[in-house]
Amino acid sequence: MACFSHPNKLLSDHLENVKNIGLNVFDSKKNLNFSIPKQQIRDALEIILYYHDFGKATLYFQDYLKNGQKCTFSDDLTSHALLSACITSYLIKQKTDNDMLSTIGFVAVRKHHGDLENLNPMISISPSKYEILKKQFSTLNFSCFKENLQFNFESIVDFVKDLLWVDFEKNFETYFLMNFIFSILTYSDKSDVVSTKLKPVVFNKDINSYIDKFKSINFQELDITRNEIYLKSLMQLKKMHESTGIFSLNVPTGSGKTLTSLNLAFNLLVQENLSRIIYALPFTSILDQTEKIIENVFQANKEEANKYMIVHHYLADIKITNDETSLIGNDAQFLIENWDKPLILTTFWQLFNTLISNKNSQIRKFHNIANSIIILDEVQSIPYKYWQLTKELFQNLIKILNCKIIFLTATMPLIFQESKKEIQPLIDSQTRQDYFQRFSKYSITILKDTNDIIKKINLDELFEIAKSKIKNYQNKSFLFVFNTIDSSIKFYKKLKETFSDKKLFYLSANIVPFERKKRINEIKNNPENKIIVSTQLIEAGVDIDVDVIYRDFAPFDSIVQAAGRCNRNNKRSQGEVIIFKLVNNHEKYDYNYIYSGLTLIETNNLFSDKIYQESQLFELINKYYNLISNKSSQQESLDLIKSLKELNYEELCKFKLVEEIPSFNMFLALDEKANQLLQQFLEIKKIQDRYERKSEFLKIKHWFYQYLLSCKINTKTQNYISSFEEIGGIRLVNHEMVDSIYDFETGLKTEWGVFL
Repeated sequence: MACFSHPNKLLSDHLENVKNIGLNVFDSKKNLNFSIPKQQIRDALEIILYYHDFGKATLYFQDYLKNGQKCTFSDDLTSHALLSACITSYLIKQKTDNDMLSTIGFVAVRKHHGDLENLNPMISISPSKYEILKKQFSTLNFSCFKENLQFNFESIVDFVKDLLWVDFEKNFETYFLMNFIFSILTYSDKSDVVSTKLKPVVFNKDINSYIDKFKSINFQELDITRNEIYLKSLMQLKKMHESTGIFSLNVPTGSGKTLTSLNLAFNLLVQENLSRIIYALPFTSILDQTEKIIENVFQANKEEANKYMIVHHYLADIKITNDETSLIGNDAQFLIENWDKPLILTTFWQLFNTLISNKNSQIRKFHNIANSIIILDEVQSIPYKYWQLTKELFQNLIKILNCKIIFLTATMPLIFQESKKEIQPLIDSQTRQDYFQRFSKYSITILKDTNDIIKKINLDELFEIAKSKIKNYQNKSFLFVFNTIDSSIKFYKKLKETFSDKKLFYLSANIVPFERKKRINEIKNNPENKIIVSTQLIEAGVDIDVDVIYRDFAPFDSIVQAAGRCNRNNKRSQGEVIIFKLVNNHEKYDYNYIYSGLTLIETNNLFSDKIYQESQLFELINKYYNLISNKSSQQESLDLIKSLKELNYEELCKFKLVEEIPSFNMFLALDEKANQLLQQFLEIKKIQDRYERKSEFLKIKHWFYQYLLSCKINTKTQNYISSFEEIGGIRLVNHEMVDSIYDFETGLKTEWGVFL
């Protein structure tokens, strides 16, 4: 009698297909550096892939597959993962005599339909389970396989009972090997059952010339310093790429880091015979402009970027080009999440939660990090409490998975020490200092009181200072960066009452993503005589250019990032950045609602003078990060590293790259398009089949999320949210109700905002 793995799919065919897919993936990975011989790992992986669903050959599972909800057997009897894991682990031991591989095989197969847990629970079997396993084993139908397969149940049971006491070295290598094998298994298993396979695509052999060609078309007159950085960094890379794996491009804001880093990565691909570039940024708000740059580069080379690139973040369109076909829905999401194309544009969140996670869906793409060049743009956004974790992770990626890393920022944190040769600067220290000194696009003015302390001012006082400045400089553009949404909205309204002749823009996380993107484009297309009021959203990487910036007090790296918007393109007279400390009506500093601790203390100590030139930033940045490095605690990093090495995956859930605020999602039907999306959403939720329902939602997800905002949970919102219908965990605000909670200029009304 034939056995099936899925409806209308023979179990023997599924197992053979998964084995072939997984072994092809493994064989495509070059120069991996595990201490276990490659052939042993391959032998173990082959067994894992082929036997991962072997337990489906029982009478109980076949009855469940045939009868579904009408099946009379218990879930314990119809489950297949534990029996498959026992057989897999036993066979690995027989084949390789390697305890670590046997344990990894057991865990990978047992958990291949779920998330990973701590190691001991994953390899423990309760006494009651052995009777279930015996019943299942007695009904295995070996005749549905072509091979003559026979197993001794007692031998298998004796072996797995001892698995808990097996001792092997637990370190980064073990963690990476576990994730690597688990990733290949879950990827191969799901790949066999999806309807669409992604056709392989590789970069053209002349990919290392693409940026040169783009520059020759688009930049007839090259900026001398930008071109020096471009050429010097590539020259240094070519000298050093074989002897090291972590590089830094630490140059001033506005010096062409994006194009330079892409050129470096394209050249590394050719020189090192690597297969993928992973370009990661901290915020979705700045991915769009990087995506546009990449698209323009490929267009200049008569290529379509979508052929090679996957854009992966929560706001990205669930659409992918496969050969000449555009896919949407479930198939598109699966292909996007696997990172199978040679250029991945994504967020820090996606990258770090692939490296540090217990989630099946996140780890599934782990194998595709091997043989990659990873660019971390705006790397200063990594919280300093995770510096040690970041350091050890990336050092082991280079050592074990044959990766190369490029750290990219104007404010380089001291995650790695140049003096210890942990990182190779692509621009040497003296030249970097020279570049920072060449850049005099702006000065930083610290407003101080009579006691030489950074001035404490309220919103009314700030407005009077700013009003005078705006009136005296009629043709200049201004940016005001606040720490709280409440202050930003109040200030924007004051400006609007006074400067009706100016073009005013408001930006914050209070505005729906669709409108934020639209406003950023409008700002870029209105180069003069504009006033922007924003929160920290504007800081890292948002490509806008203004003459004068007022920035509420913040950690030094945040101030420098905001300052990077001042005279960004160096086409004006010197700009000015003005720093102050804003207090609210309760005489509390706004910055204390957002920031705390060491970074504020050291920034406060750093600003001993009243005026600083941009040329001084190189020295100040180094001083700031040295102070942070010497005084900061790395205990959270050390705890996570310990959990990681011990394969205690549930403990890794404590890793939070971004601090989470208790919140709920709200869809706002702001316009006709949003109304249509809401109606589509309501119809989709009526679909009974959950896979079809998910696939249909993915087709509208990109635009649906453009009208979605996250609202913090507090006493006020808890009283209000019951007014709105909830479907699928999302509160729906129809068009008639929008005006009660949303202002089309400033976004969510103050009591609803996710930030203060």
